[in-house]
Amino acid sequence: MAKPEVLLAGATGYIGGTVLTNILNSKNGFLENSNLSLLVRGEDKARIFNEKGMKTVLFEDLKNTEEVASIASNYDLIINTTPGGSVDSAVAFIKGLGNRKQTTGKEVYYIHTSGTSNIASLSPSTPTLTSPSPTLYPHLQRLNAETPYAQRTADIAVIGTGISAGVHTYILMPPTIYGTGTGLFNRTTIQVPTIMRAALKQKQVWQLASDEVDVEHVHVEDLSGLYVLIAGKIVQGDFKGLVSGEEGIYFAATGKHTWGEFSKGIRDALVEMGEIKEREVKRVGLKEAANEWTGGNDYRTDAEASRNLGWQPEKTEKDFQNHYLETAKLVLEAQKK
Repeated sequence: MAKPEVLLAGATGYIGGTVLTNILNSKNGFLENSNLSLLVRGEDKARIFNEKGMKTVLFEDLKNTEEVASIASNYDLIINTTPGGSVDSAVAFIKGLGNRKQTTGKEVYYIHTSGTSNIASLSPSTPTLTSPSPTLYPHLQRLNAETPYAQRTADIAVIGTGISAGVHTYILMPPTIYGTGTGLFNRTTIQVPTIMRAALKQKQVWQLASDEVDVEHVHVEDLSGLYVLIAGKIVQGDFKGLVSGEEGIYFAATGKHTWGEFSKGIRDALVEMGEIKEREVKRVGLKEAANEWTGGNDYRTDAEASRNLGWQPEKTEKDFQNHYLETAKLVLEAQKK
């Protein structure tokens, strides 16, 4: 039997680069049981991958949906680690896979990257959400009908298009992602460096007014392990416990922190680096903070479904505490370039 053709989109990014490293180091038979290609924009970056023995597929732009669908029609599984708010490109990937299924008669699969901001609320009394659950997809639809949100709109489109095109879809919905990535290019997350840069500009760290707001987190290496676990099961035909479609949403939280703890961790790192002197954290409201950086929403998720698949996160609370100083060094290094 021919090996399934797999396409990884976003290999030059923070999540995708770490997923690729995980795949290359994996012992779950992923590489032995599939043919992996990387979707890359730019010949220079493609050449770097090629020199390391990896197959690449050049593309112009994810906004070119005809090109995306055409490329996708050559694959049996697509792992899309690009930002989750692009509805059109996600739909194009899935339609391309649907064309592949019509041509070959083989089952096709799509792994999508999202985030828990989709299910967040400004209310501190949010119930814990679990997956798989028949109520989660309708919950997303209700939230989006009330307040349209690009990333949530994309999730709804992924599920709906997957069902109509006969494509098995799996949405990974991580919380705040922290830690240094292991890819060849972008190795930093968005949220923590953004808040740190704002603090450097203001010469003071801000904190959301409420200490009651919990935020969940996951290390990028642990998260990448979930991608590789699900993809590995697909290429090996092991679908026990692996749910797709309306219930195919997978959470990935491994710990939680309050915004107060988060802001103080950033403050301590920047003070230690000698970049700010003000130790008092300024309390602000959600709307004021949103003008500088995103965050503040409250939610609870349960990653039991992911763990039941065999996902075994390795990072600890100590790793989370250490990441503040690690990230501060990377932010400052980047600003000097």
